[in-house]
Amino acid sequence: MRAFRTLHLEFAGVYRHYHACLMRTIVIGDPSPLQIAMHGACAEAMAACVDVVRPGQNLGTVFDAHARILDKAGFRDHRMNACGYSLGATFTPTWMDYPMFYHGNSEEIQPGMVLFLHMILMNSKDATAMTLGQTVRVVDSGAVPLSRHSLDLIVRA
Repeated sequence: MRAFRTLHLEFAGVYRHYHACLMRTIVIGDPSPLQIAMHGACAEAMAACVDVVRPGQNLGTVFDAHARILDKAGFRDHRMNACGYSLGATFTPTWMDYPMFYHGNSEEIQPGMVLFLHMILMNSKDATAMTLGQTVRVVDSGAVPLSRHSLDLIVRA
């Protein structure tokens, strides 16, 4: 692979049809300023979403936190119109479950829900993309990440 290439991974661990997912972009070679900016915006949006995930909030509010951060960073045209979904006891080939995070979704977040938050930017003009995703469990006090892995940008020579 040549410099400035990326590898985007989305995978899940499974136990009795229950899933915990991760999504990461691995930069091969030195990251470009755009890749660094995109990752920074994704990490900031992820933190904002995790802060909003708590019982009584709705899924649309989480999406709005995602959109506010990415739009402010200048990535409005490169973000998706959804930023995650619920995980349940599902069967191959998908781990996605209802409901999804999108603007205006009034579905209320409940304790015990398991949610996959994903920040995805795709810049076709510059042929650059960035992804960052993690699974959280909803408890009374908010969201608890199910992974011990950091959200730092992964760079490999």
